[in-house]
Amino acid sequence: MKAQVGRYFFGRHRSLWGIWQWDHVTENSASGIFIKDVYSYAEAVREIYRLNGWGEPKNINRQF
Repeated sequence: MKAQVGRYFFGRHRSLWGIWQWDHVTENSASGIFIKDVYSYAEAVREIYRLNGWGEPKNINRQF
């Protein structure tokens, strides 16, 4: 997923998963506003899909 202002993304955050919203994106940098913590990878993926308006994910496979 490419960074776009207003879109939501997730990553590891304090031994949990955090959700952020992109607020500043340029060719060289990007930053986001912290939204909330979630406890599992699957929960983070479902929340990102919901917030970005993508419906429900069909499969949630953690590949790392």
